[in-house]
Amino acid sequence: MKKMIFIFLLSVISVYAYEELNISNFEDKIKGKNVIVDFYAPWCPPCKIVAGNLEDFSAKKPKNVEVYKVNVDDELTLAKKYGVTALPTLLYFKDGKVKKNYVGVLSSEELLEASNENFK
Repeated sequence: MKKMIFIFLLSVISVYAYEELNISNFEDKIKGKNVIVDFYAPWCPPCKIVAGNLEDFSAKKPKNVEVYKVNVDDELTLAKKYGVTALPTLLYFKDGKVKKNYVGVLSSEELLEASNENFK
């Protein structure tokens, strides 16, 4: 039982490890940078897997890449603006413009490969 509680707490903590963006700070945070934005929902099991993979990725990510999260339950306007219709969705932004979007679970290795490809 203790192991299950620990795993649950770890998954909840990992969902909130990155800064959350909202409609009022989104544009400022992505402007002029290489950014990965994870559009997720707290109730989404694959989103929790991606959150863990993003944690692994953070140890080896390029220094010029920042990662943020958007909770689609709280920020439906942002999800609609960027055409997010499935979860999890990762949007890669370069200088404030969408470079590529990925739907589904990516491993930490795939995240690194996609970063190297999209942020040359």
